[in-house]
Formats: sequence, C-alpha cells, structure tokens
Amino acid sequence: MNKYSYIANDSEGHRVSGELEASDADAVVSQLTAQGLRIESVQVVTAAPPLPESARTEALSAAETREVGRHISEIVSAGLPLEGGLAAIAAEFPRGRVRRELHSIVSGLEAGNSLESVLAACRTPAYLAALVRAGARSGRTGQILENFIAGTQIVSDLRQTVWMALAYPLILLTALVAIGLFLLMVIVPQFRTLFEGWGITIPLLTKSLLATSEFMVDHGLWTVGICVGAIVATIALFRLMLGQASTRRFLWTVPFIGPLLRCSALARFAPVLSLLIEGRVPLDQALTLAGDAAGDVAIREDCRKLASSVRSGKTLEEAASETTRFPASFIRALSWEQYRDGFPEVVRSMSDMYAGRARALVALLVAVMPVLAVMFVGITVGLVVISLFMPLFELLQKLS
Repeated sequence: MNKYSYIANDSEGHRVSGELEASDADAVVSQLTAQGLRIESVQVVTAAPPLPESARTEALSAAETREVGRHISEIVSAGLPLEGGLAAIAAEFPRGRVRRELHSIVSGLEAGNSLESVLAACRTPAYLAALVRAGARSGRTGQILENFIAGTQIVSDLRQTVWMALAYPLILLTALVAIGLFLLMVIVPQFRTLFEGWGITIPLLTKSLLATSEFMVDHGLWTVGICVGAIVATIALFRLMLGQASTRRFLWTVPFIGPLLRCSALARFAPVLSLLIEGRVPLDQALTLAGDAAGDVAIREDCRKLASSVRSGKTLEEAASETTRFPASFIRALSWEQYRDGFPEVVRSMSDMYAGRARALVALLVAVMPVLAVMFVGITVGLVVISLFMPLFELLQKLS
C-alpha cells in the first residue's frame, strides 16, 4: 500500500489535509469523496517497494490471463489471504509461465505492493489490472473477475470446438495429399508403360492424369517447395503491405470465416467493456482496455479511435457510427450510454447475442466441414480411378 497526502475542502468550505494509505490515488479520491470532501490535490508520500526486476515475466496469453484471474477470484471470494492462497496454488501448479506469474504476484504482494500494481508490473494485460481496480472500488473483486472469466471462457470453448471440427478434415486432406503424391509418382507411371505397350487409345482425362504424373516425377520436389514458398511469401507480403489490422478486416469479408471471427471478437470485447463501465472506469480507458481484451487487432485499433473521439467530446454512438465497421445492432445499443446504470447490462446482452451467433456458426461448421472433406476426397479418388480404368476397358476387349 502507498501513503498519500491530500488537501481538500469540507462541506463548509474549510480546508483540511491529512494522509491516507491506499492502493492508488483513485482510491484516495474515492474515500475522500465518500466523506463529502472536495479534493484539491493528492500526492504520494511513500510508495511501496517496487517489484523486483527478476520477478517480472513475459506477457501472458488470453488463456493464461484467464487462469491467473480465476485463481485470484477463487481466493478473494473465499475470503482467504491472497499471498498465502496464491503461494499454495503456485506450489501445486505445473511448471510454466502461469506458475512463474503466480510466484511473481506473491513476491510483489509480500513486498507491500497493491494487487493492481503487481499485476501491471508482472506484465499481465492491462485490462486485468483495471478489472481488479474496478473490483476494489466497488468491493466486488471476486464477482467481477468471475464474470470476466465466464465471458471469455465462452469464446475459448468456441475456439476449441472449431479446431476440433477442423482436425478431422485437415487430417483427411493431409492423408489425401500424401497418397496422391504416391500415386502420381509411383503407381501412375506403371500404367503409362502398360498403355504404351499395348497401343491403347488414351482418353483425354487419362492423358491429363499421365501428364500430371510425368511432371511430378520430373519436378515433384521442386514443385512442392515452390508452392509452399509461394504461399508463405504471399501471406507475408499481404500482411506487410496491408498491416495486421487491414489483413484482419479483409478476413472479415470472407464468407463464413469473417462473421465467425467478428462475432467471436465482439463476444470477448463486450463483456469486458461492460464490467469496466460497471466498475466506473472512465469510458475512454474502458474502450482501450476492452479492445485489448478482444484479441482482435482490428477491434483494438477501432477502440483506440473510439476512445480518441470520446475524449474529444463525441458520444459513443456518434464515434462508433463514424468507424462504419461495427455492426448496426451494436451501434444502436451504444445509444444507451446516457443511461449509466442500465448501459452495462445492454452491452452484456450484446455479448450474449454475439456469442450465440458464433455458436450457431460453429455448429454449422461442425456439421458441414467433415461432409465437404469426405466429398472432396471421394471425388478426387473417383476421378483418379476412372482415369486409370477407362483405357483398361479397351485392353480387355483386345484380350477377349
């Protein structure tokens, strides 16, 4: 905890001064305002020892941040000492960045730092420290962190479902490529020898297959290497020319994939924004932090523009309308900004709506992708078999 000196005026206009221990200057202002004082100045007198440089770790991923937040929420909700609880969890946790992060938080807390400053020093995402600050102001740290975890867990589960749905088609297509290369480079050349030896008239489809096989035998490895290199170079050049945000917006225009990425990002962005607004975090800061929590570089950039517009005096609805990239339903929901008490609930309901849309798209993906992969493999194998067996009918007639 830090010690702050303050100068304020009471309700009768008399100047008063004193010192308080608090986690930050905002907490001092909140305490004094609750006492009916009007603040003139707040200055730090003594600060808690800084977090040792050796205790700092690299930035955590979204999943790791959620794990750290879950443990903090459990300990706070249970009313247990934070240092001892986190130390016990870290001792039982498997080796990795989360364990190192928990040890860093424990070291910072034992040095006398506030939880918010420790989280910032340990390089957790800024929105986690802001949620802790909002919880400290309202006395609902555990509940706010639980709501944050529940909101982000939905998107994490959807992402896991998508990868599980894509695993089978990807394995099937990988096997198809391997088998196709084996057929083209080993099996098909033997059929060419057979057809040429008997003087069989070769159909156009079979000629195409034989020509492809001959090309792969002569230049197969070079062709595969060039194709892989071209794909990697194209992606790198595309991102270099457009930038990460523009690349992300381009992906938003891709049918099916774009809506899924967009709804998932909004489903992560909206609940964090709702919690920060509910915790009385200034709107421009809440937008910036929630944009970081979305995990989408395009939304993060747009949120910074929104924050800048809000600081210039525009309403949130006006600022969002100028970007032309937020859904119309979301922009209409922002008109509730003037109703401060009901606005967080409106934003939270939008989060539920986008999560529902993402779930519907994921369900469609799970149902369609395996079928499309099997159809593609079946058609490909069927064409190869037909191409090889069409000349054999003429061979059988000659033999008979």
